[in-house]
Amino acid sequence: MIIVAGCGRSGTSAVARMLHDSGICVGRELIPPDEGNAEGYYEERAVVQLNDEIVQTAGLGAFFTNPSRADILTCARPLAERMRELAAEATPAWKDPRFCWTLEAWLEAFDAPPRVVVCLRNPSEVIASAMRYYGMADDEGWRAIAHVWRSENERLLEVIDAHSLTATCVEYDDVLSKPERVAACLSAFLRQEVQPAGVRADLRHHRGELPDEFVELYGRVRRVGS
Repeated sequence: MIIVAGCGRSGTSAVARMLHDSGICVGRELIPPDEGNAEGYYEERAVVQLNDEIVQTAGLGAFFTNPSRADILTCARPLAERMRELAAEATPAWKDPRFCWTLEAWLEAFDAPPRVVVCLRNPSEVIASAMRYYGMADDEGWRAIAHVWRSENERLLEVIDAHSLTATCVEYDDVLSKPERVAACLSAFLRQEVQPAGVRADLRHHRGELPDEFVELYGRVRRVGS
């Protein structure tokens, strides 16, 4: 099983499309493109529905929330049978940014530990992209999305480390500027051929400097698997 995760607006869809177009199916009923993601989300609808149920029950719809790992596991427990049924019929890969929160809850549903592809983007660009996506323009929105970026990356690192999961990091800049190199690295990591297909650098709307407050965490995520 391959899991593509990472904070939203970090290139998870581009990486999932790269896998899907290379023959590594990421879902049977994919959520279709819309004005927020013109090329498509490459997310299995049933997986997103379960993950969304977990995070909403955990209170993640509100600003500045950070449920514990125990909270997430508790919220997922009533869904365990549905999760096992879905995992039993899973395609080779799934993608959903919500896996930053829910990955640990899925581990018991899988026959073997998944390989995790962590997508990473400069948080200043994630914040700008998310604020545009959600129509936000105030300081509270900036702080809220910054909180999400930090919390999701910290949680994903924590779960990968706690369960000794095999993982690698893919940087957003490399996906757009060096797709052949990214495809080669993913091929080696997944032991399956990945082609640099479908990358649309023209859809990038935001560039920014890496804020000092995020340098340490960005570096830790970048070093995943190294």
